[in-house]
Amino acid sequence: MVTRLETELETQRTEEPDDEQVSSLRYEIASYPADYTLRVLNDQIVEKQLVIPDFQRNYVWSQPQASKLIESFLLGLPVPEVFLYKERASQKLLVIDGQQRLGTIALFYRERFINGETFHLRGVDERWEGKIYSELGESDRLRLDNSTLRSIVIQQLDPDDHSSVYLIFERLNTGGTQLNAMEIRRAQFPGGEYAFLEELNLNPSWRELIGRAEPDRRLKDVELVLRVLALAAEHESYKKPMKTFLNSYMITLQKMTDKRRSSTRTSFDNACSMALGNLGPRPFNIRGPLNVAALDSVLGILAQVSPSDGDELAVRYKRLLKDELFLSAIERATSDEESVERRFARATTILLG
Repeated sequence: MVTRLETELETQRTEEPDDEQVSSLRYEIASYPADYTLRVLNDQIVEKQLVIPDFQRNYVWSQPQASKLIESFLLGLPVPEVFLYKERASQKLLVIDGQQRLGTIALFYRERFINGETFHLRGVDERWEGKIYSELGESDRLRLDNSTLRSIVIQQLDPDDHSSVYLIFERLNTGGTQLNAMEIRRAQFPGGEYAFLEELNLNPSWRELIGRAEPDRRLKDVELVLRVLALAAEHESYKKPMKTFLNSYMITLQKMTDKRRSSTRTSFDNACSMALGNLGPRPFNIRGPLNVAALDSVLGILAQVSPSDGDELAVRYKRLLKDELFLSAIERATSDEESVERRFARATTILLG
C-alpha cells in the first residue's frame, strides 16, 4: 500500500522547475571538458579532492561488471564521460554522474573490492584474468595509469545561488535508478549538514512517530526531517514549490554554527518526545496513512515553543483535528503557500492557546 508519506514526497520530486529557472541556467553556470588520467583521478579520490557521495554505501557493481570497465581502459575502448561539479570555496570536485565508474577505478588501485575481498579481474581477456593492479605487467600498468576519462566539470558562477546546481544534479543523474530529490541533496551536500539530518532521523521518538523502525533506503524519512526543520524555522516566508524551499534550507544548514545546530537538534528532539509522550504513537496517521502536513505543522510548532502542560496538549490536539480550517490545509494542496500558512496558524492558535 502506498502511504501518504510516499505519495506526497513523490509529488515533490516530480515538480518541474519553472521557465525562469530553466532559462537562467546558462547565465549561472560554466562547464568545460577535462581529460584526467586514471592515476590523477585516483590520487584526487585518495586526497579527498574528488568526492564520491556515500561511496561505501552506494556502490552497486559486481566484480565482473567492474572488471569489464578496467578491461575497457586496457583495451583502449571508449568509456562514457563523467560529470563533476567544482565547489567555488574549496575547489573540490563533487561527482554528479559517474559514481560507479570512478568508484571502480579507486577500488582497483587499492586492490580491495567494496566487500573487502581482493579485487581480482574476472571475466576479462586471459591476459589479465585473475590479476590485481600490482600484478599487471609494467606496460599494462602504464597504459592504465595514462588512460583518460573525459570529465565535464561544471562550476556555479553566482556564489550565493545554488538553485541551478540542484537542477544540474537532477538533469544529469543518468543511472539505472534515477535519484530522487533527497538523494540529489545528499550528493550536493556531502558534508556535515546531511550527516546532521541523518542523525536526527535515527531519533527513537521520531521513528515511532512516523511508524518506521528502519530508515528508508530512498531517504524519504530524511527528507521529512528536513521538511520539519525548514518549516519550523521559515514557514512564515515559505514559497512553493516545496522542493526548492527545501533545497534552500540545505544552504541554511550548511551555514549553521555548531551552537545553532545543537540548539536545532535539541528543539527537534524535544518536539518528538513531547508529541510521542502526549499524543501517543503514530498520532499523525490521520484516516489511515501518515499525514505529512499534519506532522510538519504540529512538530514545527512544538519545535519552536513547547506547551508547559503535556496533558493539555493531548486535549488541544484532539480539538485541532476537528478544526475544519486545519483539516482542509492538511488534506488538499498541502504544498501551496495558503495551506502552509493556514495550518501553521491554526496549530499555533489551538495548541498554544
